[in-house]
Amino acid sequence: MIWSELVTLIRILGAFVGLVFTLMMGTGLLLSVRYEPERSGERAENVRLVITTVAAAHVATALRETLDHTTARFSDCEIFCVLDEGSDLQAELLDRDDVTTVVVPESYDCEAVAKGRAINYFIETVVAEAPSYWYGFIDDDNRVLDDAFLYEIPHYEERGYRAMNPVLLPRRGRSVTTFMADHIRFVDDLSIYRLFTGVLGKPYLGFHGELLCARGDVLAEIGFDRETIVEDFAFALELVKRDVPVWQSATRVSILSPHDVTSFLKQRSRWYLGIARYLPKAPVASRVVVGARILTWTVAVASSWVFLPLWLLGYGLAFPTWVVGLLAAGSLIYVSTIGLGARRVGGLEGAGLLLLTPVYATLEHVVPLYALWTRDSEFVVIDK
Repeated sequence: MIWSELVTLIRILGAFVGLVFTLMMGTGLLLSVRYEPERSGERAENVRLVITTVAAAHVATALRETLDHTTARFSDCEIFCVLDEGSDLQAELLDRDDVTTVVVPESYDCEAVAKGRAINYFIETVVAEAPSYWYGFIDDDNRVLDDAFLYEIPHYEERGYRAMNPVLLPRRGRSVTTFMADHIRFVDDLSIYRLFTGVLGKPYLGFHGELLCARGDVLAEIGFDRETIVEDFAFALELVKRDVPVWQSATRVSILSPHDVTSFLKQRSRWYLGIARYLPKAPVASRVVVGARILTWTVAVASSWVFLPLWLLGYGLAFPTWVVGLLAAGSLIYVSTIGLGARRVGGLEGAGLLLLTPVYATLEHVVPLYALWTRDSEFVVIDK
């Protein structure tokens, strides 16, 4: 009897997770398929790029590559590098003449932590002096792949838009497993994020920190001085509260996937705990949409492919054909997502990696268990 009830519970939770995933991703894809950002014929000149970094020895390689890429690709933009006083690479960065290095003093006191603290200091000391500029914040492993956003800014600025976010594209690090799993972020951007940020112009799901771009006067008004480890998410919700229109840029930003599974779990765990804890402060619409995602993530392990035999062999509660059809559609969306990664790898290796799709899904499913087990909500910069 207990076994039968347990199987039924797993099937109900698994179906719930699958249905929410299918409806969110499917609706996002369908409603945003024709979205295309508008462009001006002129390139914006009032744009500054800001690389925020811990400037620690373990991120040195990635940071140098990002600096070299950014200064070469956007040589006509003023580029800043923001780091904490006493960082390992402080002297090296101060010596560079192709970026303006801003050092956050140890004495600087505010509610924000980690990257949020650095950005808030930058806003108070630099942005406040030039609020008519646009500022694009870049993580120290990011590579902005094109300049489409520079042509979009004049068009949207004229129409009252004041912030935007790009599309993220994973870049392979030392782990091909995390690289494959990271493609869910790419498809997320093309579906549910595009629906809210692009089609509706309301970032109910939040923003990515990668190339979070906003006009200076909005940055000065909202700031980043909030006690949270998901500062980009919190900033986007403040945009929603103030009814500031935003758009999703056509620009793609290459993000370095975690170098190992442990780093992947730490990264996702920080997002999971940070968003869940900040959610009560969110607007109602965000509480509903993001709350549904957090809830499904929490019980996602019930939808793990480990339990596929319970479905194939007909154990437990049976579901109507239409429910099974939607669950199959959701599985197809996820397999197609991993297929994008397999195609980018190419050849026999890519085909072989596609067969490991259940492994990548399971990595995401166990994040809440890892987060609740470790209870580590500190801002930890993973190895880059």
